[in-house]
Amino acid sequence: MKRHYLPLILLAFCINTACKKDNMHPFPANDPRLVWQGRTWVDKTGYTYLIGSASSLKFSFAGARCKLWMQNAAPEGEYNYISMVIDGEKQPRQAIRYDTLTPLDIIPAHQASTHIVELYKETEAANGALIISAVEADSLVKMPESDKKRIEFIGNSITVGMSSDASLIACDAGTWYDQHNAYDAFGPRVARALDMDYMLSGFSGIGIYRNTRADSPVMKDIYPSAFLSPNPNSPRWDFTRFTPDIVSICLGTNDFSDGDGSAPRSPFDPELFIPAYVDFIKTVHGYYPEARIIITNTPMLDGQKNEILMDCLQQIKTKAEASLPGLKPMFIFSFSSVYRSGCLGHPSVEEHEKMAEEFIDFLEGI
Repeated sequence: MKRHYLPLILLAFCINTACKKDNMHPFPANDPRLVWQGRTWVDKTGYTYLIGSASSLKFSFAGARCKLWMQNAAPEGEYNYISMVIDGEKQPRQAIRYDTLTPLDIIPAHQASTHIVELYKETEAANGALIISAVEADSLVKMPESDKKRIEFIGNSITVGMSSDASLIACDAGTWYDQHNAYDAFGPRVARALDMDYMLSGFSGIGIYRNTRADSPVMKDIYPSAFLSPNPNSPRWDFTRFTPDIVSICLGTNDFSDGDGSAPRSPFDPELFIPAYVDFIKTVHGYYPEARIIITNTPMLDGQKNEILMDCLQQIKTKAEASLPGLKPMFIFSFSSVYRSGCLGHPSVEEHEKMAEEFIDFLEGI
């Protein structure tokens, strides 16, 4: 009697590999095993919105793959960018365009009993939110609680990594946010190098007493909003969710801006800039009374403008320390070079790395 072993072998192989069905289950966005960082917001359904630049989701799952249910909530016709780090390996940026909840398949390159996924929003609050409803996986694995030091970076287009990365779309092509790369901006680089948790509160074009094209709303007007919006009906940010040990403020570029020529533009006025900056420091100190505050110059200004800014920062430090009870001694940081070889005269990804190296050396010395 002839025995037919080959079909049995193939059947067993099929059962154990390709024919094995997924055993994935949905885990809602408010599952405590999902770790959120940065400016995020949770709606009444439990869906979580990634709002701020480099706002993120981190989780560990068991199995060979998982799915992330996500929706782009940008203005009509626009989109957002994300990047992922899977098991420590950075993946290329990708645009998210779908305006309904859609599964994003995540398949790690290497086999392991568990995997770690990090998802980052590369664009900014002005681009709308990314909504995440659930993670679908065999199971989620609880990650250790973080006891890291915390740092917040407040700023403008420099802080959010605007115009820094032309690897996907050239500087003179696409739309204004196609070169956004918040993950590789100087702030997140600093935080990763020093093993700190971080949050970016940045908005392109924003200033202290005026913006690059208009007088308002300025940073003080949008900072209390979870969505960094001037709308008084916008949900408020809960400042108890993230209490930084250090706050870095990099603002002033747009106050010095000569505008775009569409409207008359007055020369930069230190008499308006200095008290407005002190007032914003008062706001930040009110939310974070124990934080050490660092104010920085901007790597996009040089010559006389940078000299004026540095003089203003010294006056701001003196006035803030003298007038704000309980304010810890502040620090002033100055970038040593001008960094603006990216798109639209902004720092490139490579220059953000150099900026981060300078800032790391500074932090390690204080």
